[in-house]
Amino acid sequence: MSKEIKFCKPVGKYYFLSPLSEFPIKMSVDGVEYVFPTVEHYYQAMKFYATDSRFAVILALKNPDDARLLTKTPEYKVNRRIGFDDMKFSIMENALRAKFAQNTDAADLLLSTGDAILSKSCDVCYRCGFGRGGNNRMGRMLMQIRDELKASKN
Repeated sequence: MSKEIKFCKPVGKYYFLSPLSEFPIKMSVDGVEYVFPTVEHYYQAMKFYATDSRFAVILALKNPDDARLLTKTPEYKVNRRIGFDDMKFSIMENALRAKFAQNTDAADLLLSTGDAILSKSCDVCYRCGFGRGGNNRMGRMLMQIRDELKASKN
């Protein structure tokens, strides 16, 4: 049986698996290329169109958790990108793929997890469907990306 690696907290050996870990990603949004400090910044910014001032505010924040918390405020809960909720899992998956494709040190760390079961394990992620309450979608995404990285090395 494979061992299980739980991740979420902003500390510890496996924090690099979290979307809050500091691995920048370059992504095209609404036809313009941006560099996001973390996957979390990208995910939260995608709730808005690039022309929306809230997008720029999120992009400029230093702390990724501040970006997440900001989008919970009343002024950030309205007039969001049309269809975001239908696309949120593919948005996260695309960002995770970019993280490991664009940051070789992150890719090496992911590969170092071997065949362990990767498990997103925090209360916030349970509610939004990425953790255990959402059938561990983020863990499954990461394991799929890890398998693809392994295959590309062969």
